[in-house]
Amino acid sequence: MAKNKYRSENRLINLPVVTVLSYFVFQGMRYMTLGERFFKISITITLALFMNFCGLDIISALIIGHAINFLSNGQLPVMMRYVLSDVGLTSEKVQLALRKMQATAQHYGIVEILIYGSFSRHVMKSSSDLDLRFKHRRGFVQSLRAYCYATYIRLWANLNFIPIDVYCFTENEFLDRMREDEVPALLFSSPEMLKKYPDAQEPISALEKNRSLR
Repeated sequence: MAKNKYRSENRLINLPVVTVLSYFVFQGMRYMTLGERFFKISITITLALFMNFCGLDIISALIIGHAINFLSNGQLPVMMRYVLSDVGLTSEKVQLALRKMQATAQHYGIVEILIYGSFSRHVMKSSSDLDLRFKHRRGFVQSLRAYCYATYIRLWANLNFIPIDVYCFTENEFLDRMREDEVPALLFSSPEMLKKYPDAQEPISALEKNRSLR
C-alpha cells in the first residue's frame, strides 16, 4: 500500500492524483528557504522566457517551463512513494548516493550533509526516502553554488531512481523544524555540527542499523 503524504482523516487529500498535483504545483518549495525558493522559481521563469522568445505564448511557456522544472528537479522518486507501495530503495542505492555526495559536495561550498528521517531512526525500508539537509557557506555566490548542486543531485537521483529529499540552508535555525527524536548522521563530521549534535551518527554505521533495508 502506498504511503499517505498528509496526516489527515480526509481520504481525498491523500489520493494519488492529489499528491501528484501537489508535487507538480509546489515542487517542495513550501519547505525551502526563501533563497532556494527564488532560485527554483527562476528556473521556470528562465525556461518560459526562452520558449516565449522562440515564439510560444507566455502562458503555455510558463506551464511547459514549470513541467520541465518538475521533471528534472522535482524529486520524482520521492513523489512516487505516495503513488506506489514500493520505490525499490536498497542499501546499495543509499551507499551509491552517499559516495556520490562525499566525492562532490564540498566542491560546491557544502560544509555538511545531515541525514535525517527513517535513516537516522534505523527504520528505513524499500519504500523510504533519503532525507537530506545541505548546510552551505553564507553569501550570494556560495548559496547559488549550493542551489545548483542540490538541483544536480535531484536530477542525478531522478535518473538513478533514488528517492532523495534534499533542501539547503545556512542558518542552524532551519533545523529546528526537524523531529526532536531524530539524531542525524553527518557525512563530513564538521566541528560545528558535531557541537550541535554530539551524539551524531556516522553514515555507514547508521546504514548497518537499518536492517529492514536490503
